[in-house]
Amino acid sequence: MRWAFFCGLLCTGIYTKAQTIIKPVRATSFELPGADGTPVSLSSYKGKTVLIRFWVSWCLPCRIENRKLVKRYNRFRDLPFEIINISLDTDTAEWRAAINEDKMNWPQALDYPDLQRSTANKWNAAALPASFLIDPRGTVIAADAALLPVQDPRGFENLLRRLSAGNGTAGR
Repeated sequence: MRWAFFCGLLCTGIYTKAQTIIKPVRATSFELPGADGTPVSLSSYKGKTVLIRFWVSWCLPCRIENRKLVKRYNRFRDLPFEIINISLDTDTAEWRAAINEDKMNWPQALDYPDLQRSTANKWNAAALPASFLIDPRGTVIAADAALLPVQDPRGFENLLRRLSAGNGTAGR
């Protein structure tokens, strides 16, 4: 199955989703090729709260979300917090152009095009954009979480501080 077809079906009308608090589950590890040639792995960010985002360069809701996050990213970087974008693009030139156009300066990774090997498939990222918030202990605590830092920056900052201070135990 080609990702372009798969993502085209899933990328329509999804941008308005609200974040979903989920039953905490261990985050699935990954290591993918990064935009700069350095591998990107979730394990490299142990001890930080991480927002994992699945996207594709030609998905308008994905690109809008990218630009909104760019405006907030620096506010949260030192809390400790990181965003990792995982693209399902098959055209690396388009992927790199979108990264530059949207001015994203957080880690960027390219998913495997093989559906069985893909990180998106392992994470059940069934609609794009898809995002997951991982606490400092490596537990997924929310899905569809990319709008948290955009819609409520003060509340998100407080959440990051609690997660950092409590080793990922905020709200438990």
